[in-house]
Amino acid sequence: MTNKNDFLSYDELQDAILNDGTDNNYKTAADFLLSAVNDYPTFNLKEPSGLVAALRQKVNDILTFDNLSNYLKSLSPDTDAWTMEAISSILKMFDFNRKEVFDHTIELETIIRQLTQHYRQ
Repeated sequence: MTNKNDFLSYDELQDAILNDGTDNNYKTAADFLLSAVNDYPTFNLKEPSGLVAALRQKVNDILTFDNLSNYLKSLSPDTDAWTMEAISSILKMFDFNRKEVFDHTIELETIIRQLTQHYRQ
């Protein structure tokens, strides 16, 4: 179980993006995470930790690129458009270097922890 303090809070995420004057991969990944939290259609979902918990319930497996991609393929644009938007943003986080090379071994929680560590240092 992930401790919610392992991850940046929503406010920390917003501040990190606002205050990071550089154009770097961490900021890009943070933007994708913020978009996913905002887009995911669960009432009262306000934190990255809540997004991870909600996705764990839906995917029912570890949150890797392949598992999230398979979950995305099972959704319907007619009824799940916002979920699809959120998952699409999350999947882009797996291409950290922005070279269309997706890390299929890392888990979403690890990516968020790396972001947290970067912005809390």
